[in-house]
Amino acid sequence: MNKRHWNTVVLDGTVPDGVVANMLDESYRLVVAKLPRADRETLSLELG
Repeated sequence: MNKRHWNTVVLDGTVPDGVVANMLDESYRLVVAKLPRADRETLSLELG
């Protein structure tokens, strides 16, 4: 895997929970956006 865009976040309480949640949401959106259309639609149906 290409680790060029990876970030390390130490979950020791110094990064607010909301910031961590936003980073996770954005990462998920970036990955899903690159999936084939059928896979994106399947995820959409599963997540409701």
